[in-house]
Amino acid sequence: MDSDRGLRFAVLGPVRAFRDGTELPLGGPQQRAFVAALLAAGGRGLPMDRLVAALWGDEPPARAVGTVRTYASRLRRALEHDRSRPEILLSEGDGYALVVPDDAVDARAFEAAVARAGEAPHPAARRDLLDGALGGFTGVPLTGVPGPDADAWRTRLAERRLDVLLTRLDLDLSLGRHAAAVAELGLLAKEHPLDERVHGLLMTGLYRCGRQAEALAAFAEARRVLEAELGVRPGPGLTGLHQRILRNDPSLDAGDHEAVSFPDPLPAPEPRPEPERPVLPRPAALPADLPDFTGRAALAAELARALTVPAEERAAPLVVGLCGVGGVGKTALAVHVAHAVRAAYPDGQLYIDLQGVGENPLDPCVVLAGFLRALGVPKDAVPDGEAERAALLRSRLADRRVLILLDNARDAAQIRPLLPGDRGCAVLVTARARQGGLPGARHVDLDVLDPVEAIELFAAIAGRDRVAAERAAVVDIVGLCGLLPLAVRIVAARLAARPSWTVATLAARLADGRRRLAEMRIGSLAVEATFRLGHDQLTPAQARAFRLLALPDANGLSAEAAAAALGETDVLAVEDLLESLVDLGLLDSTAPGRYRYHDLLWLFARQTAERLDDADARVVVPVRLLTHLLTVQRAVTGLVRPGLFTSGTSETASAPAPGIDSAPGFDSAARARDWTFGHLDMMLTIVRQIAREGTAPAMAADLLFALDPLIEEGYRWCEVESAARALAGDASGPYAQGRARYVLGRVAVHTSRLDEAGESAGRAAELAAFVGDTALRVASHDLLAHVAFYRLRPREAAGHLERALALGRELGDRAGEMERLASLAYTHVELDEPERAIDWAEAARDLARDLGYGAGEAYALYTLGMALDRAGWLDEAVARYDDALAICWSQGLRARESYVLLRLAETQLRRDRPEEALATAGQSLAIGREIGEEFQVGRARVALGRAHAALGDTAAARARWTEALDVFTRLEVAEADEVRALLSGLRAQREP
Repeated sequence: MDSDRGLRFAVLGPVRAFRDGTELPLGGPQQRAFVAALLAAGGRGLPMDRLVAALWGDEPPARAVGTVRTYASRLRRALEHDRSRPEILLSEGDGYALVVPDDAVDARAFEAAVARAGEAPHPAARRDLLDGALGGFTGVPLTGVPGPDADAWRTRLAERRLDVLLTRLDLDLSLGRHAAAVAELGLLAKEHPLDERVHGLLMTGLYRCGRQAEALAAFAEARRVLEAELGVRPGPGLTGLHQRILRNDPSLDAGDHEAVSFPDPLPAPEPRPEPERPVLPRPAALPADLPDFTGRAALAAELARALTVPAEERAAPLVVGLCGVGGVGKTALAVHVAHAVRAAYPDGQLYIDLQGVGENPLDPCVVLAGFLRALGVPKDAVPDGEAERAALLRSRLADRRVLILLDNARDAAQIRPLLPGDRGCAVLVTARARQGGLPGARHVDLDVLDPVEAIELFAAIAGRDRVAAERAAVVDIVGLCGLLPLAVRIVAARLAARPSWTVATLAARLADGRRRLAEMRIGSLAVEATFRLGHDQLTPAQARAFRLLALPDANGLSAEAAAAALGETDVLAVEDLLESLVDLGLLDSTAPGRYRYHDLLWLFARQTAERLDDADARVVVPVRLLTHLLTVQRAVTGLVRPGLFTSGTSETASAPAPGIDSAPGFDSAARARDWTFGHLDMMLTIVRQIAREGTAPAMAADLLFALDPLIEEGYRWCEVESAARALAGDASGPYAQGRARYVLGRVAVHTSRLDEAGESAGRAAELAAFVGDTALRVASHDLLAHVAFYRLRPREAAGHLERALALGRELGDRAGEMERLASLAYTHVELDEPERAIDWAEAARDLARDLGYGAGEAYALYTLGMALDRAGWLDEAVARYDDALAICWSQGLRARESYVLLRLAETQLRRDRPEEALATAGQSLAIGREIGEEFQVGRARVALGRAHAALGDTAAARARWTEALDVFTRLEVAEADEVRALLSGLRAQREP
């Protein structure tokens, strides 16, 4: 299918789509569930009712069909970038079909590869084909995709993967690859404790590795689990295998594969006797494995498999590097894995700490001398030069199977002379940075423990009884340790050494950020000392960036933000600098161009900056970052709400400083909005920091004000309020205080605190007049109008709107003009003047379209729908609400969606469609709860009560109205009287 060349779909992990290697945007989890349902159909068309059932089961939302249509439209835009080519997403009846070749879907390609493996003539070829097929799984199939069909397909794919994996492991055992198979089967036995097939293969593999006692112990564990979980005993197959192991049955010793021979064109030469080899020492220099080694089971098994690939399948010695920040457990894992694969290296194991993170890393020439003596070379026979010693090491390791563990390497130059030349050997390297320049090396970046593993490690060291008694405090402690194994190990050891301390005592000591690193010390072990070793190796430019970028309270920066914070204009050069810190294990790259510190490294970097950098540098970095964020957010606001005037007119208003503007460009309002919500936590955090430090309050207030058009969409009321309160005191100055007061009023309206909202808006208007901040005066009157609406005072609202309209026109604020026209339409609806309201709303809609202002158009359509409803044109009102909802869905306007749904439910009631109204009001209520807007929750419950009453369910109506009355009474709003009248009417109906 030529039109689909380069198009690929993945379901054996997260649901994704790619064209020519570039990932295509598939939207959120529900949208991906739609894609998965179509892919599962294998090109067949799915009717609409089947698609709805696939996504929502027996409880679809009221507008499920419309939502599916929206998903289809978005998917078509993502897939069919060239409309001249044949369609990929086809409309079939009232449903859809997704037509792509079988090899374009990884699940179908997996099945095809399994089928090819079944046709392969030799076991080794079958095994390799199956292994390649299994490589297509990148995680849990259909990760995070909701819906009953996705759940069923996910289960089928997981079962199919296990079947194929067990077939491949059975072939491994038949081919003599016992050690590698056992490492993998041990992990599978824990993941599938009730699967007797897994236990049988594990027992067979252990027996063939010469570990008969462990094979019998594996049977005992399988029997225990089956009896405890299912109340059954192992089946005859597993029991029979147990008996064969007990009696050392010879049939267990060899695989069942048939020998394959090939014709030899020449007669075989006479065998020549092998020269006698000198018996070399078998060094066993590995450090002892940790008795309390915890977690990393999957990674340990993966590394064990990599290190036990049969020598005949290797082209060169295996080299595996473990990389990561100091204290992340590289050495512990490397030693643990090395012990696990010892059987695969019967000629010995060499170990050396290269001391690459210290001031005096070991000279490779010295290390070579030690290795040669361990391999039996007399001291006086060790050559003097590095090259000669390296050559002799390779000679001594020829035709041998030796594992070399190089711990704490500094760089590739230190490692290269120590590498063997024989493919039967392997090298395991630990280092803080990835070691480039090692051909064929496989690098593994080691991350911190997951929370369960960290708690288990803490319990193993501190004592399980103490942990069980204070589980919540343990969770706090491992979080304060940043899940870093070294930190967890140290604080657990400190607790174990202090019987009088409670776990809560230790948690309280660690909670103090200025003391935390000092608390992470016991004996010669200290987290801070480990970090300092890494810092002291940095170049001056690296060290400066590492310290200064930790000064903002926000942990996590883009390359553009980092350049701004450092006062640099060359973003690419700064990105290279940050990437070098990632390579050294001192920063994490969470996404391309995004960087963050491990929590403890962040703390260390800040404290080091306080010690080494001057006060001016420490003050200016957060201000530079704030300047950058304000620059970009103003660009975002200009796209999301065209024409909005955000700058003040007072001399105290801020303006971004020249020379450090590294703002990204945006090709759409949607991408601009995504930038804001991707950086919202950072922006609010920086505002709070600037307010605390008092360095640039006017600029911080400008940032909050520039966020204003998106506050309603973000429904992050608590965090926004916290930042605004930090700036709302007298110390910030009247300009910043006025803008912060306005934002507090906006939040108070949306959280239904009308008295507080009115007070904040009034104070903001006073301060705006005092400093000459016209933009704030306009916004304050808009907010006062909003409060008046909620208090059912439409004429008062109209007065504020008219003042805002006049002031806004002076500023040229056309988007604001559009919003005020729509709000005046709302006013005339409340004044029962629907014809005038229709005129205002249509004017607002037309202006929004001229401006390309989607969110504004949704608001205008909302007020137009109300006006048409009040005029009695109910069908037209529903059509306008549907138009508004389409915009809300496309732009993620959740609060506006809730308002539109509520008005739609009220119109459905007037159309005598109470069932539809019940579902629609329920959706409005759910969103109101989600965004934390109590007033909206109360209004939705009133509409639900009306729908129940229309259906004759007076008990349900009474319950919903009672709930609404509780909300309105608590909020002290006028709507409480309306609900009391409704409840009174119900009581009157019951009286004889």
